[in-house]
Amino acid sequence: MSDSPTSARALTATRFSTLLGLWLVMLLSLPRYWLLGDQTRLVLLGAFVVAVSVALAAVWRLMSAAERGRCPRAIRHLLTCLVVALVVVAAWHLLSGTGVVWAMTLSQGMALGLVLHVVLRLWRRR
Repeated sequence: MSDSPTSARALTATRFSTLLGLWLVMLLSLPRYWLLGDQTRLVLLGAFVVAVSVALAAVWRLMSAAERGRCPRAIRHLLTCLVVALVVVAAWHLLSGTGVVWAMTLSQGMALGLVLHVVLRLWRRR
């Protein structure tokens, strides 16, 4: 990747935090498939976790210093969205009578949190 203005613009703190969120969603979904005994999804998800880890390291390394400085705020926003979504999903499971199955709640809460993070970051940008 060159140091052109276009490539520098492509590596933003928001994109890094979104990729980090995707990595967390996949990582925290592993117990769900392990408990279900779904080896195919478990192996595929594990391989994707490794691939996204490599991508995260590459993006961090290629990102400008100014964007790296914006990462802590973007990551705090991501973590806040993940926690809020996890609480919402846990409450939903409790109120709907299905009970809280920790692996399912964790997986669904993280996915909802990532969607919330992306939507709010895009909305803020506009």
